[in-house]
Amino acid sequence: MVVKAALVMGVLSMVLFPVGCTNRQVRIKMRAGDSGPERVFETNRADDAELDRLSEAYEAGPAPRASGRDGVRFEASFADRELPSEVGNRNGWSSIQGELGSAFLYIEQFGDARDDWSAFRQRMDAGRLWIDLGVSFLEDRIKDEDARVEWRRFADEELVPDLMSGFLRFTANGFVQQGQRVDYQFRTATDRGPRTEDEWFQVQVFTPLIGFVVERGWITAEEGQLVLLSGIDGWVSAGEREWSRNTLADPIIERSVRRFVPDAKPGRIGPENNDLILTGLAFLWWVNTSDAAGQIMLASPAVDEEEKAKLRSGNRFIDIPGPFGIPIGGGERPLDSEVVLETGVEPFVTNGNWDESLGTVTFATRLHPPEQRRRMVPPVFHASWAVPDRDVQSRIFGSVVLVGRDLAEVSFWERTLDDDDREAWASAVAAARVDGDRAAMCKLVESVEGENKDDRPAPLALRAMLFEDSGGKE
Repeated sequence: MVVKAALVMGVLSMVLFPVGCTNRQVRIKMRAGDSGPERVFETNRADDAELDRLSEAYEAGPAPRASGRDGVRFEASFADRELPSEVGNRNGWSSIQGELGSAFLYIEQFGDARDDWSAFRQRMDAGRLWIDLGVSFLEDRIKDEDARVEWRRFADEELVPDLMSGFLRFTANGFVQQGQRVDYQFRTATDRGPRTEDEWFQVQVFTPLIGFVVERGWITAEEGQLVLLSGIDGWVSAGEREWSRNTLADPIIERSVRRFVPDAKPGRIGPENNDLILTGLAFLWWVNTSDAAGQIMLASPAVDEEEKAKLRSGNRFIDIPGPFGIPIGGGERPLDSEVVLETGVEPFVTNGNWDESLGTVTFATRLHPPEQRRRMVPPVFHASWAVPDRDVQSRIFGSVVLVGRDLAEVSFWERTLDDDDREAWASAVAAARVDGDRAAMCKLVESVEGENKDDRPAPLALRAMLFEDSGGKE
């Protein structure tokens, strides 16, 4: 008991009094076990209530992590669809056992659950608030009255609608890309090499956004083409980046600014531009002190009524949501989550990263608090894979021939059979496993062939394997 108590106290000290100021980290490892999914959960810190809840879910107390890492570790085997929620995550696991193999599904979403539409609307309202503030601030800096009138018309009819539409499209594209690969990101300046399959998908997803900018007249078609061709081989060199900045980015911005301030010289867009930094500081001062900014915030649905009451009383120390929900100054620390799923075979559908050498799919992402999300919604980790019964298939077909999507389709087809046909199918497979004679299997498949609602035509891959060299008709 003394040793056990000392271990628990040591674990608690590592969890409750973590060293340093790092992000909360959770790591999960899963695999299919004999009685259901086996799950290992690790985190670098948790409080007493979490430890009690996790101990109950895993039916075991916390253990220290390996290699002297801070935090705790829990491990258990779970029945289908009974996975625990360690940090508010929602998940699911399902397996369909077939006669020729098994199909599996894993899904999981970290991050607090909330009404996605309400959350997105709040983000859009916050974006509109900051755009309106910027429009009003710049309007005050335009001296010519005619230019001010044109600026306001341009902002109301073109700038604001296009910025809102552009963000909507960018966010939607990111959601699609996230569904393809959880940890998608743009390549760094030093990362050389040809475009990956994921990056080509990224190009296809985001190219319409360039088309939108061209169509709306913000850039020319040639400029849009140059943007798309930049790094078309998968890598943008330092020289190409500098050329793109000097030839495309800075001139486009200068052209837009001079439309309203003909003698303006915005200069290079970057941290070395002192005038730009001073303008940004002046903008933040204006937001926090001017009556015009106060009126814009009072009219905005992004500012809640409690904060508006402070404004009306003259209190400017209020909480303003960041532009499109992204907090100014970085906000709270995110949660780093990682799931390593041992499948042994490559999934036929997943948004994780497959590692052939380890037989694993890895999902990794950084999750911000709901009100500070950089993405529309947290990603849903998912994987679908099928594991063949090698002994059965080898005895019947001479080798493993049904794998991946084909095997999963067969497992689904077996589930659709009625009880009598399913029993007959199981008997036919068992017989073929003994002597390799597929006649009974072919007979069952032919008996459910047809176009009526009671028929259950077999998948094409299964028919091809059964009737090939079996004497049946195809």
